Amino acid sequence: MELRPLGRSNLRVSAVGLGTRGHRAGLRDTDPADAERAIAVAIEAGCALVECGPRWGESERLVGAAVRALRARDRVVVATRIDHAGPRFPPLDLVPYSVDQSLRASRLDALPLVWLDDFAPWWLDDSRWPELAGTLAALVRAGKVLTWGVGLAADDEDAARVVAEVDVTAIGVRASLFDRRAEALIVAAAGAGRAVIARAPLADGALGGALVPTMRWRADDERAAWPPDRITGIAADLAGLARFTRNVPATASASDAGRALLDGLRRHPEVVHATVAELAIAAVLGRPEITAAVVGVRRPAHAATWWPIAPLPVPTAIARALAEATWGQAWYRRGADER
Repeated sequence: MELRPLGRSNLRVSAVGLGTRGHRAGLRDTDPADAERAIAVAIEAGCALVECGPRWGESERLVGAAVRALRARDRVVVATRIDHAGPRFPPLDLVPYSVDQSLRASRLDALPLVWLDDFAPWWLDDSRWPELAGTLAALVRAGKVLTWGVGLAADDEDAARVVAEVDVTAIGVRASLFDRRAEALIVAAAGAGRAVIARAPLADGALGGALVPTMRWRADDERAAWPPDRITGIAADLAGLARFTRNVPATASASDAGRALLDGLRRHPEVVHATVAELAIAAVLGRPEITAAVVGVRRPAHAATWWPIAPLPVPTAIARALAEATWGQAWYRRGADER
């Protein structure tokens, strides 16, 4: 798989990264052994960016074990997160404590990329910010962290200020065909030389095309808070996207509106992608400002579909049609705003 520079650092990452949020024990439809094997399959197939975090069960331990077993420390960027309840200002002793905890869990010599998530622009005006910034730099000098990234809310009007003023390598934002609120932020980050990592490129699974109204989620899964009509609401959007793929997503037939669109479905003559998921990832990666997109994978077979080759580029005519559409605005965006 194509490797891309991670901002101005010496690190390189694969265009498609692996997210391990779904590797928590007990998650619906997740086999722990499969989840563990999926990490190894992805790395063996060329995945060079793996995200984990202390809130995600044993993901740090599993990722670290896979990287060590495959002797992949020099070719995989492990990205973990500072575990804090944002957007409050993090306690000053939390950052070094969290870094040490992640080093112990992963058993890595250094953490290649650490995300300071839920970063709020007002932190820059807080009297504690200079000390926190100094702590970040000190952890790099100590060799515990190679580089830092910040996770930003795309709809925060002052987010571009963080891009300009905070010395980090990467910016993490939610970006997908269903969520385009980060457009201006993505351009600003890339212009400042930051790597842009697209999170939730499949819109929390909505663009995977396999969600059905009868699905139930664990209480700690964000989708458990979705309104009952959320999936049927996006069915028509997925039916509309079906004209740009060879396969019809199952979710598209979950509503009368979706089924009506499928009845008169006429595929675009330049279709190259088999599934809506492939199209969605390709559309995100087709933007030159975006460095990588992170996909959650819990099964070895699914890992084999994303690596080692990146999705085919989106044909120009289809890319234009996607850019002009308003996919997900009525349903997915409403749920995202409620979060």
